[in-house]
Amino acid sequence: MRLAIVSTPRSGNTWLRYILAKRYSLEQYAIHRPNDLDWGILPENCVVQIHWHKSMELSTILESHGFRVLTIARHPFDVLISILHFSMFEPQTAYWLDGEGGGESSIFNKSPTCPEFYLYATGPRAKALLSVTPEWWNAENVLRIRYEDLVFQPSETIKTLFQSLRTPEVAFSEILESFSLDKLRTSAPNQHFWKGCPGLWKSLLPPKIAYAFAEVHSEVLSTLDYKCDPKVDLVNTIAEAAW
Repeated sequence: MRLAIVSTPRSGNTWLRYILAKRYSLEQYAIHRPNDLDWGILPENCVVQIHWHKSMELSTILESHGFRVLTIARHPFDVLISILHFSMFEPQTAYWLDGEGGGESSIFNKSPTCPEFYLYATGPRAKALLSVTPEWWNAENVLRIRYEDLVFQPSETIKTLFQSLRTPEVAFSEILESFSLDKLRTSAPNQHFWKGCPGLWKSLLPPKIAYAFAEVHSEVLSTLDYKCDPKVDLVNTIAEAAW
């Protein structure tokens, strides 16, 4: 079995990869660019994780080498907040999409309500990163999964996913226990697994900022069927305190 997880960064890609690798005893590869791997010598049982546009190059590679494609969606505002936090601990975010649209240096050690993050979140870098999952979401034969479902309904979500691939042999509870977010947090010094809390953005983005983000990323919200429904009474001082 060959699987490829192709999605926007900070959407739960690594968590999903760990679960699939455990279930199917797959060799794991996490890469930044399609040419980072020699696809012709990969093992027959493997899972590859990459954040990359739905290009003809990558689509051809995956099809010709027998990969089943999965993509995972997460609310784009939660993705942006997660990028903001993660970029403080992981310099390799600069390699996402080969640096398209810039990098994360401008938001290092910033807060969700600061001008630097606003410019980042409404600028070309955020647009490029958030576009990845929507590009794959409605593609033919691509399996879709939501981060929120994986958090709130893990057993049902994993069961449905496994049934789309093969009949499961390992108990869901065993896999989910092995890769619970609580356990994963202790294994990642770069804080790869942070809060894992869907809707966290509502405590960190006041309405004015959230609606501005929604205007810029309206196509992403629409394609992935997410809403912009901020807390109407959230003010900057409270958001800063929550951060």
